[in-house]
Amino acid sequence: MRRLSVVGVLAAAVVAGCLFAPVFGTTAVLWPMLAVAVVVYLVEEAILRRPGLARWRVPFTLIGGLIALLAVIPGAAQRPVSVWEAVTSGWRRTLESTWPASPAPDLVAFVPVLVLLACLVGVRVLQRSRVLALLPAVLVAGLSQAYVTVAGVDALVVGLALAGCFALVLLEWPGDRGAWVRLVAALVAMVVGATTLGLTLPTSAGVHLARPAPSDSPTVLSNPLTEIAARLRSPDTVVFTARADGPVDRWPVIALDTFDGVTWTAAPRFQRLGRELPLDSHVTVQVRRQSADVALADWSLPWLPSQTRTLSVVDEQPLLVDPASGALLAAQSRPSQYRINWAEPAVDVGDLASAGVASDLSTGADLGEVPVGIDELAREIAGDVRPSFQLALVLEKYLRTNYKLATGDDLPTGHGYPQLNHFLLRSKRGTSEQFAASYVVMARLLGLPARLVVGFKQPDTPSRDGTYVVRNRDVLAWPEVAVAGVGWVPLDPTGTAVSKTGGGGLASAAEAVRKQLPSTKEIEREHQAEPTLPAVESSAGHDWPGWVALLVAGAAVGGALLLWVVGVPLVKVVRRRRRRRRGTVGAWAEARDLLRDHGMRVTPAATARDLARESDGPVSQAMTLLAGCLDRALWSGQDADPDREFAWSAVRKARRGLAEGRLTQRIRTALNPRSLFT
Repeated sequence: MRRLSVVGVLAAAVVAGCLFAPVFGTTAVLWPMLAVAVVVYLVEEAILRRPGLARWRVPFTLIGGLIALLAVIPGAAQRPVSVWEAVTSGWRRTLESTWPASPAPDLVAFVPVLVLLACLVGVRVLQRSRVLALLPAVLVAGLSQAYVTVAGVDALVVGLALAGCFALVLLEWPGDRGAWVRLVAALVAMVVGATTLGLTLPTSAGVHLARPAPSDSPTVLSNPLTEIAARLRSPDTVVFTARADGPVDRWPVIALDTFDGVTWTAAPRFQRLGRELPLDSHVTVQVRRQSADVALADWSLPWLPSQTRTLSVVDEQPLLVDPASGALLAAQSRPSQYRINWAEPAVDVGDLASAGVASDLSTGADLGEVPVGIDELAREIAGDVRPSFQLALVLEKYLRTNYKLATGDDLPTGHGYPQLNHFLLRSKRGTSEQFAASYVVMARLLGLPARLVVGFKQPDTPSRDGTYVVRNRDVLAWPEVAVAGVGWVPLDPTGTAVSKTGGGGLASAAEAVRKQLPSTKEIEREHQAEPTLPAVESSAGHDWPGWVALLVAGAAVGGALLLWVVGVPLVKVVRRRRRRRRGTVGAWAEARDLLRDHGMRVTPAATARDLARESDGPVSQAMTLLAGCLDRALWSGQDADPDREFAWSAVRKARRGLAEGRLTQRIRTALNPRSLFT
């Protein structure tokens, strides 16, 4: 019976360690944990046969467990020091990585080491207390939940597995009737608790511990947007070569999404690149995997040529990645060559032509003090066209038609409002730097989520071996617009980025939509047309009594009224609770909807300070306070959100100021569904 209790303790520790599977993958943690558990059992079996060996339990277990780890974890035998690195810093480096993390010895080994210690302590305590012997496994399970929460069916399965392991230990109680009653009650409580967790926890895993930026990531990075004109003055310099297994249109380097009126910047959240990044959740269309071999030549940037939807990179050097943009950064020394894998959306041309924008991808909406001329020009170009992919192409077509790409030695530089104002309203001549920056500013003014990307276009013709040689002349800045279901779609306001070989993926689809784009007037008429409801044919043969029809109609009206009176406030409460988790950004979204419910016109381009100027009294003060919180949350560069409570107190102050203490006004606002549909 003691062997059964030992197996229960070891099994509980292994099951608890399996909760790290979402971090590293199941096979990466399962086999090392089983290896150390077998070692612990063999040591305990030897002690059962020869009790005199009990004093050597700890050294035998630790030495045998470490030998098992070196034998089972791939690459650990060549680098024994990696096990020590994993114990001391592997837990932190894992938090800095994308998941599933790489099963490198200096990362994954800390999980089986935890299980080894839990098994050792558990079997040692088992001699005195069966209940306390399970505590180490519980601690391992708790630590795993600090990384990622096991939810839904997984929580149910794990709970039942732990209940079974605990039963193996508790079965060694004395055989009196009261002990068996307590055993059955404990097992029933475990099963009910596991089932409750499985049914009530959300299906998406949530990270508990803060995921810090890697300690070796650079803090000061150059801005490649400022180097475009300089690169164009030495056009023949080779910067890198690429050989892909499919058509490639462009090679992004970095996406810039923040503009203060003077310069464009990026705020990427770098993590160590794990085995493979998950596909962007905003991409719902089918995708195809592509890969390419990249070799750097005269490359001076800290960023590396990449793709927007990077999945994985094969390279001996550790790399950092921004999962949101796919940007790559060398963690230590810059690699000479690497292989990149990415996902390319395969979108239907018709679906793309009628697609709307993905407003939830909008970032860096504050544009500073926009000159009046630029704002008026953007409104004039858009007319009455609603924010959509067609509007994005209308704006692109205007820049292509009315502006000229600068060539030669006299190349304009700069991308602040003075340079953009001169480019748009006077010279109408610029490099891709001015084209892309002007496009993104006007697109955001029109409610289009857009960002500026700097990179290189792929040349039209390859060399004889199929390798494309990318030179300084191929440097390019271009805008990207967030499209619903597709994600970020690259555009080409200069008319020079689309490859003559046909490109591939989104670039080819956008070019096809571009060629069949209707005129602005036709798009306006299409957007203004009201959809007509199909005629409902009367169903003959059903002669219902009048009171039945009246009863059905009354029930329908009463149900709709009840749904409105109860549903609208309930949805707003749920939405508010969800937004509170997003801190200051969620408070800004709540304030905008609050003002909409009170009849104030809130445009997509409006800032908190704009709304403060349009309000008065407590509402103006609240929006001014919220604007300060937004500035610190979005531009401070810190991961924490210290002003979240101040931001939500500003929202409450605005709500009290708008209601003005009148109960009827509060009721009308609570039942107003306007903000749910805008």
